[in-house]
Amino acid sequence: MKGDQTLRTLEDQQQAIDALIRQLDEVQVAFNAQFDAFKARHDDRLDELTDQVFAGLRGGSIDPGLRASIDELLPAERAQLEERRQKVRETYLPQRRQAADEILQQAQAEIAGLRNLNPRLDREEEELKAEKATLEARLATLNDEIRSKSRGLGVVRHVLSISRADRERQRTIGKLEALAGSLLKVRKAWDEERQAVEKHQAELQEGWQLESIAVARLQAELAQLDDAQAREDLALRRAIRQVLDDLKEPVSAPDPELAAALQDMAVLNVQTDAYHEGLGSVGGLIGLLGGIRSGLEAIARSVEGLVREQEMHRDYLKPLDFQLPARAEAFHKQWNTLNGQFSDEAAIGAHPSAFSAAVRPLLEGTLSQESIEAMFADLGRMIERAAAAW
Repeated sequence: MKGDQTLRTLEDQQQAIDALIRQLDEVQVAFNAQFDAFKARHDDRLDELTDQVFAGLRGGSIDPGLRASIDELLPAERAQLEERRQKVRETYLPQRRQAADEILQQAQAEIAGLRNLNPRLDREEEELKAEKATLEARLATLNDEIRSKSRGLGVVRHVLSISRADRERQRTIGKLEALAGSLLKVRKAWDEERQAVEKHQAELQEGWQLESIAVARLQAELAQLDDAQAREDLALRRAIRQVLDDLKEPVSAPDPELAAALQDMAVLNVQTDAYHEGLGSVGGLIGLLGGIRSGLEAIARSVEGLVREQEMHRDYLKPLDFQLPARAEAFHKQWNTLNGQFSDEAAIGAHPSAFSAAVRPLLEGTLSQESIEAMFADLGRMIERAAAAW
């Protein structure tokens, strides 16, 4: 193939990979959407069953093996709660209280600063207004003087004094204009400062409320952790929840209803693992395809560089001839097939185990590390052979 044909072939392969990545992105979205709904159902069931087992332990209706698993976790849960109790009391609660106090102090300081600013700006405004009144009075006097001296022949007799008065009048008008600007500046400064403080006060109020809520929650948590019986019950519930969340096989129970619930929990946990595996598979496959695409871009840049050099020295260099390796050609024929295989994202999203099962042989076969490396090695040798002909 000529250089431009080879570049088009490489571009077609990249576009096919892009299409497959877009399809897998949709599969990933479907997985996440269905997993979110499933996880909510799983967690609700886990909460309900935790309460059932907790009550069953009090009544002695729990399988001894299940109870032994719970008892095995209890010491660690007690230790974690005691550690949490100390951290809440000695670290978290004091930090939150200090943060709330600092916000309150900052808000009070800003209000005090605004109050101090107001009298100062008021004094400046009053001084400017007084100066303005003086200048306006002087301007009126000058206007009267010029009018009286300009009557009849007075304009001839008083031409010099009229000229001096007019110059002073112009200076007074200029001072009044500057004074008006100063007054506007003072009033604008006050308005801007007030608006900025009011805005920041609202932000500080929100921050203080959040810190206060956090303090209240920590205080409530500490009150529970300080209660020995409440702490022991919480440790037991945490141990129960962890055991139930790890349950993969049904557990017998004297109570048929509890036995059915335990079986249902085991099924949900297996499905959770399937979703995790499916999400990992689709994410890993997308990443792998992105890496292959980047590698093809690098190959295309190498081909493009040779084509450019051949065009620059066409009088001396033979036309390039790229022979696409059969193994590389076969490798890239799989994209459209895979795109069709994963086209029904809704159905795939509901069966994560089936997706993982479909991906596994790909990663062990046509998309294995060995297959990918062999394909790129063939393309590299293709470029070397084409360049060697020069």
